Amino acid sequence: MSTPIYGDRTSHIRDAFQQRAGIRVVDIAVREYPDETNYIVYVRETDVAEAAVIGNDLDQEISTPGDRAFVIVRKAPDELLQKEMRPLSAGVQDSRSVDLTNLISARSRVSEIQPSLSYVKDADRNLFAVTAPRHHLIFGRRGAGKSALLVEAKRNLDESSNISSWSNMQTLRNENADRVFLLILEDIIQAVITRQQRIRSASPISVGAAELYDEIRGLLSVDSTTDGWSTRLIPKVQRVLKRFLDANGLRLYIFVDDFYYLPRKDQPMILDMLHGCVRDCNAWLKVASIRHLTRWWQSTPPLGLQTMHDADLLDLDVTLQDPGRAKRFLENILTEYARHVGVPSLSRIFNSPALDRLVLASGGVPRDYLILAQSSILRAQRRQNAKLVGVQDVNQAAGDAAQAKVQELEEDMASDVASATRTLAALKKVRSFCLEETSHTYFLIGYRDKENLPSNYNVLTDLLDLRLIHLVDDGVSDPHSAGHRSEAYMLDLSQFSGSRLKQGIRVLDYQGGNIISKKTRGSYRGKSDSTPKVGDTPLKAIAILRTAPSFSLELVGDLVSQSNP
Repeated sequence: MSTPIYGDRTSHIRDAFQQRAGIRVVDIAVREYPDETNYIVYVRETDVAEAAVIGNDLDQEISTPGDRAFVIVRKAPDELLQKEMRPLSAGVQDSRSVDLTNLISARSRVSEIQPSLSYVKDADRNLFAVTAPRHHLIFGRRGAGKSALLVEAKRNLDESSNISSWSNMQTLRNENADRVFLLILEDIIQAVITRQQRIRSASPISVGAAELYDEIRGLLSVDSTTDGWSTRLIPKVQRVLKRFLDANGLRLYIFVDDFYYLPRKDQPMILDMLHGCVRDCNAWLKVASIRHLTRWWQSTPPLGLQTMHDADLLDLDVTLQDPGRAKRFLENILTEYARHVGVPSLSRIFNSPALDRLVLASGGVPRDYLILAQSSILRAQRRQNAKLVGVQDVNQAAGDAAQAKVQELEEDMASDVASATRTLAALKKVRSFCLEETSHTYFLIGYRDKENLPSNYNVLTDLLDLRLIHLVDDGVSDPHSAGHRSEAYMLDLSQFSGSRLKQGIRVLDYQGGNIISKKTRGSYRGKSDSTPKVGDTPLKAIAILRTAPSFSLELVGDLVSQSNP
């Protein structure tokens, strides 16, 4: 039994909500009765469900032998929310700015047990698509929102007509392919048994599912499975699932998160076995991964999920091809965090150029955007009398992120050391080309080069998925050669920005809704070289990108031999 709280109960309640779930209490009303005291806690609508759980736990903590106490959670009315949104005269020095950085730190990563603080729907209706009765491969860079989408989809399922299982591959990264398959099956059959026991525990379906579950557990209890046993389970699993789903009129969603943690050589086989288990069933695979770290189909022998036939692809990446759209989407996410802690507007903490620079620095990746916003606020708070985050704070935060991104690369590719080594070598070549050879932070890759050297191109696009380069435009035409097109990429800001932006190089920037090209301070050849070029029309934006140097894929040719088969 917890020790009762005898001191300031309201302070304890506020601290508990903040520390345990990052929930900001808007107000607390106290109602005293002869034998009990009620604390009515007002929170934002999006926090009500989670706050109610914490409130139940607090009942015992704040009660005393002579005075029972209860926490009652309510949605804060609009007028209370408006009153709570008082001005931030001190900007980044206000305590609510500190609350914002703490909230981002606590809630920027999404998992099955911790959903998005407030899921911001995208323009492509991915949430609607992912809940459709169809197998899906959900791709996006690290931090693009893959887990958030799966969690939101799972949360929105109608429990009366759907069941689901959840398996995260990060925890299974050191298991062999057979055991990975069995562990996913264990999650699936456990979900089936749980639901069937609620419907009719003594039915033949329930007995069959229990026997299958015991068989799976038995195979997992030994150090290694006998050759062929895992594949022999497939028809048994398929029959159990079909009978269960058909008899009860249910649909099964199988969520598999972070699939890229598994070795690429094993991925087609695991997907093929799972696909066999759900064949002709109302059961659907939802697999989230990073595209260039995933091998979802092999032709010889045919294994895996074949796109357009077996599964559809969902791409969650919000690139810099449409910076205005990226800015609106990312600022909507940060605004939800800000309002959650009582910050009425982002302009109370960030100046306008800093918000533009955050879009560019993040490459359109939501988690990077949030973390850079947090780091930028912390940077600004160190400046004496600073009220707003400025561009230089964002630049410094991006520079600080450089080593963290390399560490993430090594972590994500830990299952394949050769792949991590190859990608780091590719990054070094791209950095050298951009910063030493051409003094441009953006470059072109020709379609012909891409088609003629696909393996070289794959080496480079690993950097794209790891947010070390960013796609700016996938179709830059050549004004001097009809039919010739290129892809335009930008080196991540973390690779050339630190305490001071690297000088004397031509960079892309985003200001006032437009892409611009400018040269950082340094030696200029003339006035025209120092004048920013503004892409305020589509033709001008393309003209800027056409001046970028071309990166020959032959430069990474020596790394192809290190690629995965």
